[in-house]
Amino acid sequence: MAQQFQYLSEQKSCLRLTHQLLDQVSIETMLQSLNQHFADAALPYHAAVLVDVPQSGPQLYLPTEQGNIGCFHEAALLQNGPLRLVQASRTPLHLGCEEYRQRYPRLSVSLRPHPFGDYLALPILNHRRMIGLLEITQPQQSHFSQDDIAYLELIAESVGVALEHLQARLALNVEQGQLCEERDDFHVLVNVTNAVITERSVESLVDKIAREIHCAFGINAISVCLPESDPHSLTLYNAFFVHPGIPQETQEHISAARSICQTVLQTGEIQHKALTQDEPLARHEAQLFQYWPAASHQLCLIPIKFAGQVLGVLKLAQADAACFKGSRLQLLAQIAERTAIAVDNARAYQEINRLKDNLVEENHYLSEQVETLSHQQFDDIIGRSKAITDVLKQVELVASTDCSVLLLGDTGTGKEVFARALHRLSPRSNKRMIKMNCAAMPAGLLESDLFGHEKGAFTGASKERMGRFELAHQSTLFLDEVGDMPLELQPKLLRVLQEQEFERVGSNRLINVDVRLIAATNRDLKQMVADKEFRSDLFYRLNVFPIRLPPLSERRDDIPLLVKYFVARASQHMGREIDSIPSRVLKQLQEMEWPGNIRELQNVIERAVLLTPGHTLQLPPELSAHQPNEALSLTPAKARPGRDHDEEDEYQRIIAVLQETNGIVAGPRGAAHKLGLKRTTLLSRMKRLGIDKESVLL
Repeated sequence: MAQQFQYLSEQKSCLRLTHQLLDQVSIETMLQSLNQHFADAALPYHAAVLVDVPQSGPQLYLPTEQGNIGCFHEAALLQNGPLRLVQASRTPLHLGCEEYRQRYPRLSVSLRPHPFGDYLALPILNHRRMIGLLEITQPQQSHFSQDDIAYLELIAESVGVALEHLQARLALNVEQGQLCEERDDFHVLVNVTNAVITERSVESLVDKIAREIHCAFGINAISVCLPESDPHSLTLYNAFFVHPGIPQETQEHISAARSICQTVLQTGEIQHKALTQDEPLARHEAQLFQYWPAASHQLCLIPIKFAGQVLGVLKLAQADAACFKGSRLQLLAQIAERTAIAVDNARAYQEINRLKDNLVEENHYLSEQVETLSHQQFDDIIGRSKAITDVLKQVELVASTDCSVLLLGDTGTGKEVFARALHRLSPRSNKRMIKMNCAAMPAGLLESDLFGHEKGAFTGASKERMGRFELAHQSTLFLDEVGDMPLELQPKLLRVLQEQEFERVGSNRLINVDVRLIAATNRDLKQMVADKEFRSDLFYRLNVFPIRLPPLSERRDDIPLLVKYFVARASQHMGREIDSIPSRVLKQLQEMEWPGNIRELQNVIERAVLLTPGHTLQLPPELSAHQPNEALSLTPAKARPGRDHDEEDEYQRIIAVLQETNGIVAGPRGAAHKLGLKRTTLLSRMKRLGIDKESVLL
């Protein structure tokens, strides 16, 4: 009966101990509570707890001589100590002091240098899973009995329950902390997104991003570095929070080669930089050292990427070092990603505004040209240059007559278009004009195609056929590339022109026709006559009224009109919407040589319309790098010996306003505002006129 009461007492004691251990918040306090329990029960035990952590290895918690709890975490020693034997047997390990020191000499020196009695290592199990050891030692000359070991096994079970509960609670706290951190990070990202999603200018965008980063991270020096159209220059937007919540904002243009951001722009990788004041790269960071004097500053440079392209750099300084590490750095990188979207949107909006301004100017320019275009009856003939005007006058003069017309001009000058115009203005316009390309037809079939043939006239002539002259009766026949007509066929053509009659192939019956002939060639017929390659009598018959069509190089002023016409027609045929033609594109096309004349220009425009991804015409890649012929290239504005009256007025006006505003371009007090221009527009005009604001203020 006494043994039964003792067992119940031990069970009750273990239950109270379990409750005490479950209330502890750490392994250290749990071990202190266990040792206090032994002291209250007058038991001469000294406990230590070894926890086997899968991720980091075993860790031994034991009391120190100072009375606190220390942690020993040399994994190799602990793994090869009593833990290995107990893990294998899952039973208690009972050793005397000398035996313990002989087996584990290094552990003895490190953990238990003073003599002790017995050593007992009990497995801490929970659901048959071993999570550690409970190590118990006694003073000298004391030994564990079987009853002691049985009691301590109950204690080990209590420790196992409490330790499992503590680990679960700590893991839950860690997970909860991560969730809270993720929630806070999500709120920061939402705030950044909401702050920048509606911004349409880079300046206001940088201001809002800087305020959000300063509020969330406590970072005081925030800059956004963006490349300019000139690859050698960068624009730096700074926001320095010298006073909490009130940023000192500046904007400056710097050289890319001397910028600390250039490497990040090239590599697209995050960089950390300890910048000292005497470094050459610190030249553009003078404000940073001015506001926060120090020997060096730690900078974090994060690339601003969009669609795989580095748009700029987010430069951060004056912050807790933890902001540039771990999850904080990842969050800053995510902010940089959202900044990239906003920067791309802001730039796209600025580009749209610029293109809209250009479109208005170009439409006005082209509208003026269209309004002043004479000879509106020539629908397919686009141009207002003197060369084309002279040709149109000749067309008007000869169109109402029946005399033959010879159109002379290089390939692609539009000979067929002028032939249609001649026919349309003639009394024969109520009938369709018949056309034929002499160079495209084999010589053996050309006679049959011109004059027709009877059934059986030659092999393959299974039925009679009317020729082009019969089809063109009381209308117009257009013979293109007449210089390529075989010499043996030219007499028959001459006869038709003189007598207005001919015979079909395989027939001797004369057929009378009333045909007005328009011929065209790109060859020198006079030279061909001299070389006996063309009949002189036919040449004189065709050359009654020659009209020379000018090549495109002689009518460069017509190129903008032609481009607009071809773009509109190609866009309609291809289902594209090209509604803007940049002036630089028109200028480049005007400066190019066009050996293929209008046909070459038309083909280039059709290819450009097909390859253009948006609504603004872009030239094909092979023409984007085209360098105009030196003889045709225009003199740059800076190299002109003088300016015209309007340019000089504009130059003087901008100089005066810059001096009045002390060189400030942007902002409510800047020169752009006073001139009623956008900042980018004013900078563009200053560049065109060769105005340097620094020299203006000297």
